[in-house]
Amino acid sequence: MTGEACEQGNDAFGWRDHWLARLAKLTDSSMGHSGEMQVCEGFEPKDMGVAVWGHQEGFVDPVVVQAQLDEFRTQPNYFASLSSYFRIQAEQDGVCLARTDFIHDDDWYGSTDHLVVQSAFGVEHIMYCHRSIVGGRRDEVSGVILNRALGMREYSLRDRAIVREAHDALTPFIGRSLARFHEPSPHELAPRVRQVLACLLEGDSDKQIAVRLDLSRYTVNQYTKRIFKHFGTSGRAELLSRWIRRDWSLDFTWVGATEGVALRPPAIERNHSTAARAHPPFRDTGSRRTRIETIEADRGS
Repeated sequence: MTGEACEQGNDAFGWRDHWLARLAKLTDSSMGHSGEMQVCEGFEPKDMGVAVWGHQEGFVDPVVVQAQLDEFRTQPNYFASLSSYFRIQAEQDGVCLARTDFIHDDDWYGSTDHLVVQSAFGVEHIMYCHRSIVGGRRDEVSGVILNRALGMREYSLRDRAIVREAHDALTPFIGRSLARFHEPSPHELAPRVRQVLACLLEGDSDKQIAVRLDLSRYTVNQYTKRIFKHFGTSGRAELLSRWIRRDWSLDFTWVGATEGVALRPPAIERNHSTAARAHPPFRDTGSRRTRIETIEADRGS
Protein backbone atom coordinates (compact mmCIF):
# COMPACT_ATOMS: atom_id res chain seq x y z
CA MET A 1 0.00 0.00 0.00
CA THR A 2 2.81 2.42 0.82
CA GLY A 3 4.51 1.63 -2.49
CA GLU A 4 1.31 2.31 -4.39
CA ALA A 5 0.88 5.59 -2.53
CA CYS A 6 4.42 6.62 -3.45
CA GLU A 7 3.56 6.09 -7.13
CA GLN A 8 1.18 9.04 -6.71
CA GLY A 9 3.38 10.79 -4.17
CA ASN A 10 3.59 14.18 -5.93
CA ASP A 11 -0.11 14.83 -5.19
CA ALA A 12 -1.09 14.83 -1.51
CA PHE A 13 -4.75 14.29 -2.23
CA GLY A 14 -4.11 11.64 -4.86
CA TRP A 15 -1.92 9.38 -2.76
CA ARG A 16 -4.08 9.76 0.33
CA ASP A 17 -7.24 9.00 -1.66
CA HIS A 18 -5.69 5.79 -2.95
CA TRP A 19 -4.15 4.69 0.35
CA LEU A 20 -7.33 5.48 2.30
CA ALA A 21 -9.55 3.57 -0.13
CA ARG A 22 -7.31 0.50 0.14
CA LEU A 23 -7.20 0.68 3.95
CA ALA A 24 -10.97 1.22 4.25
CA LYS A 25 -11.71 -1.84 2.14
CA LEU A 26 -9.09 -3.90 3.98
CA THR A 27 -10.78 -3.13 7.31
CA ASP A 28 -14.36 -3.33 5.98
CA SER A 29 -14.94 0.35 6.75
CA SER A 30 -17.81 2.36 5.31
CA MET A 31 -16.12 5.74 5.48
CA GLY A 32 -12.76 7.28 6.29
CA HIS A 33 -10.76 10.48 6.66
CA SER A 34 -6.99 10.71 6.22
CA GLY A 35 -4.98 13.89 6.57
CA GLU A 36 -2.75 16.16 8.55
CA MET A 37 -3.56 18.02 11.75
CA GLN A 38 -1.88 20.44 14.07
CA VAL A 39 -2.47 19.57 17.72
CA CYS A 40 -2.69 22.96 19.39
CA GLU A 41 -2.70 23.99 23.05
CA GLY A 42 -5.18 22.01 25.09
CA PHE A 43 -5.03 19.20 22.51
CA GLU A 44 -7.25 21.22 20.20
CA PRO A 45 -7.03 19.83 16.64
CA LYS A 46 -6.60 22.08 13.62
CA ASP A 47 -7.17 20.77 10.10
CA MET A 48 -4.22 21.04 7.69
CA GLY A 49 -5.77 19.08 4.83
CA VAL A 50 -7.87 15.94 4.53
CA ALA A 51 -8.90 13.33 1.97
CA VAL A 52 -12.31 11.72 2.43
CA TRP A 53 -13.44 8.27 1.31
CA GLY A 54 -17.03 7.04 1.34
CA HIS A 55 -18.89 9.30 -1.08
CA GLN A 56 -17.22 7.52 -4.03
CA GLU A 57 -19.37 4.46 -3.38
CA GLY A 58 -22.48 6.41 -2.45
CA PHE A 59 -22.29 5.86 1.30
CA VAL A 60 -22.33 9.54 2.24
CA ASP A 61 -23.32 12.77 0.48
CA PRO A 62 -20.27 14.99 -0.20
CA VAL A 63 -22.40 18.02 0.72
CA VAL A 64 -22.79 16.58 4.22
CA VAL A 65 -19.05 15.93 4.40
CA GLN A 66 -18.28 19.53 3.39
CA ALA A 67 -20.72 20.91 5.97
CA GLN A 68 -19.10 18.89 8.74
CA LEU A 69 -15.61 19.96 7.67
CA ASP A 70 -16.69 23.60 7.65
CA GLU A 71 -17.98 23.24 11.21
CA PHE A 72 -14.76 21.59 12.31
CA ARG A 73 -12.60 24.33 10.78
CA THR A 74 -14.52 27.06 12.60
CA GLN A 75 -15.08 25.08 15.82
CA PRO A 76 -12.08 22.76 16.44
CA ASN A 77 -13.77 21.10 19.42
CA TYR A 78 -16.69 20.12 17.20
CA PHE A 79 -15.19 16.60 17.20
CA ALA A 80 -14.49 16.49 20.94
CA SER A 81 -13.41 12.85 20.82
CA LEU A 82 -10.34 13.91 18.82
CA SER A 83 -9.05 16.01 21.71
CA SER A 84 -9.56 13.05 24.03
CA TYR A 85 -7.66 10.82 21.64
CA PHE A 86 -4.78 13.31 21.26
CA ARG A 87 -4.25 13.35 25.03
CA ILE A 88 -3.44 9.65 24.75
CA GLN A 89 -1.51 9.98 21.48
CA ALA A 90 0.81 12.53 23.11
CA GLU A 91 2.08 9.73 25.34
CA GLN A 92 1.72 6.88 22.84
CA ASP A 93 2.57 8.24 19.41
CA GLY A 94 0.96 6.19 16.64
CA VAL A 95 -1.51 4.45 18.93
CA CYS A 96 -4.59 3.04 17.18
CA LEU A 97 -7.75 3.06 19.26
CA ALA A 98 -11.41 2.33 18.77
CA ARG A 99 -13.78 4.78 20.40
CA THR A 100 -14.71 2.20 23.06
CA ASP A 101 -11.06 2.04 24.16
CA PHE A 102 -11.16 5.50 25.70
CA ILE A 103 -14.75 6.83 25.77
CA HIS A 104 -17.41 5.04 27.82
CA ASP A 105 -20.80 4.43 26.19
CA ASP A 106 -22.56 6.58 28.81
CA ASP A 107 -20.44 9.57 27.77
CA TRP A 108 -20.51 8.81 24.07
CA TYR A 109 -24.21 8.41 23.33
CA GLY A 110 -25.06 11.80 24.79
CA SER A 111 -22.18 13.61 23.10
CA THR A 112 -22.23 16.01 20.16
CA ASP A 113 -19.86 13.65 18.35
CA HIS A 114 -22.50 10.94 18.35
CA LEU A 115 -25.75 12.94 18.20
CA VAL A 116 -24.67 15.44 15.54
CA VAL A 117 -21.52 14.38 13.75
CA GLN A 118 -21.74 10.59 13.49
CA SER A 119 -25.51 10.56 13.05
CA ALA A 120 -25.16 12.83 10.04
CA PHE A 121 -22.88 10.27 8.41
CA GLY A 122 -24.91 7.24 9.45
CA VAL A 123 -21.95 5.59 11.15
CA GLU A 124 -21.48 3.97 14.53
CA HIS A 125 -18.04 2.46 15.17
CA ILE A 126 -14.91 4.61 14.92
CA MET A 127 -11.16 3.94 14.89
CA TYR A 128 -8.47 6.62 15.31
CA CYS A 129 -4.76 6.41 14.45
CA HIS A 130 -2.34 9.39 14.35
CA ARG A 131 1.44 9.70 14.36
CA SER A 132 3.86 12.64 14.41
CA ILE A 133 5.20 13.63 10.98
CA VAL A 134 8.94 13.01 10.73
CA GLY A 135 10.69 16.28 9.93
CA GLY A 136 7.55 18.30 10.62
CA ARG A 137 6.76 20.52 13.59
CA ARG A 138 6.38 18.75 16.91
CA ASP A 139 2.64 19.45 16.92
CA GLU A 140 1.96 18.18 13.37
CA VAL A 141 0.52 14.70 12.91
CA SER A 142 -0.65 12.46 10.11
CA GLY A 143 -3.72 10.45 10.83
CA VAL A 144 -6.62 8.31 9.73
CA ILE A 145 -10.13 7.95 11.12
CA LEU A 146 -12.26 5.03 9.94
CA ASN A 147 -15.96 4.41 10.45
CA ARG A 148 -18.38 1.53 10.08
CA ALA A 149 -22.05 1.98 9.31
CA LEU A 150 -24.83 1.47 11.82
CA GLY A 151 -25.46 -2.22 12.44
CA MET A 152 -21.95 -3.36 11.54
CA ARG A 153 -19.62 -5.09 14.01
CA GLU A 154 -17.16 -3.24 16.24
CA TYR A 155 -13.53 -2.91 15.16
CA SER A 156 -11.42 -5.82 16.42
CA LEU A 157 -7.89 -5.92 17.82
CA ARG A 158 -6.82 -7.29 14.43
CA ASP A 159 -8.34 -4.25 12.70
CA ARG A 160 -6.42 -1.96 15.05
CA ALA A 161 -3.19 -3.83 14.33
CA ILE A 162 -3.71 -3.60 10.55
CA VAL A 163 -4.33 0.14 10.66
CA ARG A 164 -1.40 0.86 12.96
CA GLU A 165 1.00 -1.21 10.86
CA ALA A 166 -0.19 0.41 7.62
CA HIS A 167 0.12 3.93 9.07
CA ASP A 168 3.50 3.21 10.69
CA ALA A 169 4.81 2.09 7.30
CA LEU A 170 3.44 5.20 5.59
CA THR A 171 4.45 8.09 7.84
CA PRO A 172 8.26 8.01 7.31
CA PHE A 173 7.66 8.89 3.64
CA ILE A 174 5.42 11.92 4.30
CA GLY A 175 7.26 15.09 3.34
CA ARG A 176 9.69 12.99 1.30
CA SER A 177 8.33 10.67 -1.39
CA LEU A 178 4.80 11.58 -0.28
CA ALA A 179 3.86 15.25 -0.72
CA ARG A 180 2.21 17.16 2.08
CA PHE A 181 -0.98 19.17 1.65
CA HIS A 182 0.73 22.57 1.61
CA GLU A 183 2.91 21.55 -1.34
CA PRO A 184 1.98 22.41 -4.95
CA SER A 185 0.46 19.56 -6.94
CA PRO A 186 0.29 18.81 -10.68
CA HIS A 187 -3.46 18.31 -10.24
CA GLU A 188 -3.83 22.04 -9.54
CA LEU A 189 -2.64 22.89 -13.06
CA ALA A 190 -4.88 23.09 -16.12
CA PRO A 191 -4.94 19.93 -18.27
CA ARG A 192 -2.82 21.40 -21.10
CA VAL A 193 -0.29 22.77 -18.61
CA ARG A 194 -0.02 19.29 -17.06
CA GLN A 195 0.81 17.89 -20.48
CA VAL A 196 3.58 20.45 -20.89
CA LEU A 197 4.88 19.55 -17.41
CA ALA A 198 5.08 15.87 -18.39
CA CYS A 199 7.03 16.77 -21.53
CA LEU A 200 9.41 18.95 -19.51
CA LEU A 201 10.09 16.12 -17.12
CA GLU A 202 10.81 13.83 -20.05
CA GLY A 203 13.47 16.28 -21.23
CA ASP A 204 11.74 17.84 -24.24
CA SER A 205 12.74 21.32 -25.41
CA ASP A 206 10.16 24.05 -26.01
CA LYS A 207 10.32 23.35 -29.73
CA GLN A 208 9.78 19.62 -29.23
CA ILE A 209 6.87 20.25 -26.87
CA ALA A 210 5.25 22.64 -29.35
CA VAL A 211 5.41 20.04 -32.11
CA ARG A 212 4.38 17.17 -29.86
CA LEU A 213 1.35 18.92 -28.39
CA ASP A 214 0.48 21.08 -31.42
CA LEU A 215 1.00 24.31 -29.52
CA SER A 216 2.76 27.55 -30.46
CA ARG A 217 6.24 28.16 -29.06
CA TYR A 218 4.83 31.22 -27.29
CA THR A 219 2.10 29.16 -25.58
CA VAL A 220 4.63 26.53 -24.47
CA ASN A 221 6.85 29.29 -23.07
CA GLN A 222 3.95 30.81 -21.11
CA TYR A 223 2.88 27.42 -19.76
CA THR A 224 6.46 26.67 -18.75
CA LYS A 225 6.69 29.93 -16.79
CA ARG A 226 3.41 29.05 -15.08
CA ILE A 227 4.82 25.64 -14.10
CA PHE A 228 8.03 27.10 -12.66
CA LYS A 229 6.03 29.62 -10.63
CA HIS A 230 3.62 26.96 -9.41
CA PHE A 231 6.41 24.73 -8.09
CA GLY A 232 8.63 27.60 -6.94
CA THR A 233 11.54 26.62 -9.19
CA SER A 234 13.83 28.77 -11.30
CA GLY A 235 14.07 26.49 -14.31
CA ARG A 236 13.98 23.01 -15.83
CA ALA A 237 17.03 21.71 -13.98
CA GLU A 238 15.68 22.65 -10.57
CA LEU A 239 12.24 21.26 -11.42
CA LEU A 240 13.65 17.88 -12.50
CA SER A 241 16.08 17.85 -9.57
CA ARG A 242 13.19 18.30 -7.13
CA TRP A 243 11.27 15.45 -8.78
CA ILE A 244 14.25 13.12 -8.59
CA ARG A 245 15.28 14.18 -5.07
CA ARG A 246 11.77 13.54 -3.75
CA ASP A 247 11.70 10.20 -5.59
CA TRP A 248 8.41 11.16 -7.24
CA SER A 249 7.13 8.77 -9.87
CA LEU A 250 7.53 9.53 -13.57
CA ASP A 251 4.38 7.57 -14.44
CA PHE A 252 2.46 10.88 -14.72
CA THR A 253 -0.91 9.46 -13.69
CA TRP A 254 -2.05 13.08 -13.31
CA VAL A 255 -1.68 13.94 -17.03
CA GLY A 256 -5.12 12.78 -18.06
CA ALA A 257 -6.77 12.88 -14.64
CA THR A 258 -10.09 14.64 -14.30
CA GLU A 259 -11.36 16.37 -11.20
CA GLY A 260 -14.00 14.66 -9.17
CA VAL A 261 -15.96 16.10 -6.29
CA ALA A 262 -14.12 19.00 -4.65
CA LEU A 263 -14.44 19.46 -0.91
CA ARG A 264 -12.62 22.66 -0.12
CA PRO A 265 -13.09 25.97 1.69
CA PRO A 266 -13.57 29.17 -0.38
CA ALA A 267 -9.91 30.24 -0.06
CA ILE A 268 -6.81 28.06 0.07
CA GLU A 269 -3.56 29.32 1.59
CA ARG A 270 -0.54 27.76 -0.10
CA ASN A 271 1.64 27.91 3.04
CA HIS A 272 -0.97 26.46 5.36
CA SER A 273 -3.46 24.46 3.34
CA THR A 274 -6.87 23.80 4.80
CA ALA A 275 -8.19 22.32 1.59
CA ALA A 276 -10.06 19.06 1.43
CA ARG A 277 -10.63 17.32 -1.83
CA ALA A 278 -11.87 13.88 -2.69
CA HIS A 279 -11.72 12.41 -6.17
CA PRO A 280 -11.63 8.82 -7.45
CA PRO A 281 -8.11 7.36 -7.66
CA PHE A 282 -6.77 7.52 -11.22
CA ARG A 283 -4.89 4.43 -12.32
CA ASP A 284 -3.11 4.12 -15.65
CA THR A 285 -0.43 1.58 -16.46
CA GLY A 286 0.34 2.82 -19.98
CA SER A 287 3.65 4.40 -20.96
CA ARG A 288 4.17 8.12 -20.38
CA ARG A 289 4.59 8.99 -24.05
CA THR A 290 1.70 6.82 -25.16
CA ARG A 291 -0.54 8.48 -22.59
CA ILE A 292 0.16 11.97 -23.88
CA GLU A 293 -0.18 10.89 -27.51
CA THR A 294 -3.49 9.24 -26.69
CA ILE A 295 -4.79 12.45 -25.12
CA GLU A 296 -3.79 14.37 -28.22
CA ALA A 297 -5.46 11.81 -30.50
CA ASP A 298 -8.68 12.13 -28.50
CA ARG A 299 -8.46 15.91 -28.70
CA GLY A 300 -8.15 15.81 -32.47
CA SER A 301 -10.91 13.30 -33.05
